[in-house]
Amino acid sequence: MNDYGNLDIPLVIDKIGSRLKGLVIKNLENMPGQGAKIFSILRKYDFNVLSYLASSVAKEGVTIYVCVELPEKELEYDAIAAELRSATGAEEVVWEDYPIPGFSHQPFFPITCFSRRGVFFINYVLKGLFEGIRKRLGVSVAKILFYHMGRMGGLKRADEAKRERPDLTIKQLLTRFLLTGYAFGQYIGELIEWSENGKIVIRTKRNWESEFLDKRCNEPQCHFTRGFFEGFLSGLFNKEFTSRETKCECMGDEYCEFVFEVRK
Repeated sequence: MNDYGNLDIPLVIDKIGSRLKGLVIKNLENMPGQGAKIFSILRKYDFNVLSYLASSVAKEGVTIYVCVELPEKELEYDAIAAELRSATGAEEVVWEDYPIPGFSHQPFFPITCFSRRGVFFINYVLKGLFEGIRKRLGVSVAKILFYHMGRMGGLKRADEAKRERPDLTIKQLLTRFLLTGYAFGQYIGELIEWSENGKIVIRTKRNWESEFLDKRCNEPQCHFTRGFFEGFLSGLFNKEFTSRETKCECMGDEYCEFVFEVRK
């Protein structure tokens, strides 16, 4: 995801049976009429454009990201990419498979959050809640509580994710999960290491949990996030995972890093 920079992440409809594809049109000249050329060509081939976004428009060169639903007919995608590149003068035009980086996919946008009622808190309200628990119960008890709260939530979310998109692989569901966290402002997540039978490593930047705390902590502090990831993976695989946070922004690290392994 870090290849895509600091982008606004839009939500697009994601229903069972969707045939979605991403289109990245890289470094084209920033001038009027470029969007019309792109959408005219896509319309000619019966693509349904669900959403699009652009990199910084303050520069001479701009990169356009498009999320499309594919038509039923078979198409020559390389030929379409070449046509777009020729029409816009782009440096490169690349098709991306699902899940599409830069977009977060929701099944029932925009009425609810994952087809359920969503509740949003201003950050200082959530910060006050966590600080209150730490003061009332003590740090040692609070971190255990946060971990188990997160883990129960992660297990529930995994069950819902599998019901929403039974057509996706476990890795696709995890990637979708990380993109959604990005869209909701929870963190900027990245899957670093992946093995269905071994170790899984996830890194986050600007994690909401670590941003609440002092940056001079002497041990990792993202207990809720670690528990949520662990519960989500355990639910996806139907196996018990163990977890540890090896780096944390609260300790001055560049990112938070979480390591997950199947419990022996």
